Amino acid sequence: MTGAALRLQELRASFARQSFMSTLGAELVEAEAGRVRIVWRRQAALLQQHGYLHAGVVASILDSACGYAAFAMAPAGHEVLTVEFKTSLLRPASGTAFEAVGRVVKAGRNLVFCSGEARETTPASRLIATMTSTLAIGEPGRNAG
Repeated sequence: MTGAALRLQELRASFARQSFMSTLGAELVEAEAGRVRIVWRRQAALLQQHGYLHAGVVASILDSACGYAAFAMAPAGHEVLTVEFKTSLLRPASGTAFEAVGRVVKAGRNLVFCSGEARETTPASRLIATMTSTLAIGEPGRNAG
């Protein structure tokens, strides 16, 4: 197994340990160096008072998509932690199925810069939010950065 393939295997195992993503019903469906796609479905427990998907759900899943895109680019034996992000909510999310895609914009030695997009995928594909994020690279068991 190549180093890149092993890193993607570590990425999938790490995502599987995230109980919060499981609580949200989020599923990692694509992972490659610098790009991750996560999908989830509408659930009553994830809605805000007007019946739209809660902004916190969208931001959390986008954060994971960007984080795992960065993780895939980090050196073997290292982890990443989000140090900041900005989310722009472009329209209320009223669909039944959604996806978040995180991409690495630039990977440095200590920081990784990412962008993300969240879309409704049904009933039609509509962009609902964007994210820019910065993640710090660190060794396991130590604070990144």
